Amino acid sequence: LQPFTLLRELQTKYPYFQNQNHGGISAEWSDDSSVALITLHGKWGPHDVFLLEFRDGKLARTTNILAKAHDLLLPSYRKSKAKPYNDDFDFIFGGEDGPGFKLEGANRVIIDGDATTDPKGLSDHRWSAQLKAVWDVSQGKFTSQKITRTTAKESD
Repeated sequence: LQPFTLLRELQTKYPYFQNQNHGGISAEWSDDSSVALITLHGKWGPHDVFLLEFRDGKLARTTNILAKAHDLLLPSYRKSKAKPYNDDFDFIFGGEDGPGFKLEGANRVIIDGDATTDPKGLSDHRWSAQLKAVWDVSQGKFTSQKITRTTAKESD
């Protein structure tokens, strides 16, 4: 890639300003530079995690892996009837060990992280779950996924 070349603007869910989001931006590249994982960090966890795929020096595909992981967890969250994290997020990914989105070569993204509606652990009715999943880059989909509820009170 040419240095300082704008290939495409990332379509973030919320505007990113480091002082407002309380976090930085990080990038992880595959050894062959064909894939990058860009994380826009927030106060309690990532606001966006983008998988960028390059072919012939051009951006071929962009996938918001955080949004895809959110979609996996959404049915469990809705079933719990827990209150959302705030007005902007149903729940957030985070935790002491980080959000758990890692590139494995140029072929896979490994997700091993926690999601919660209450990162401070103050609410009596909160929803929390752990997601372990594998995103296959070439197929553009999850090839394995396991959701474990770690905290919830059902309101069925």
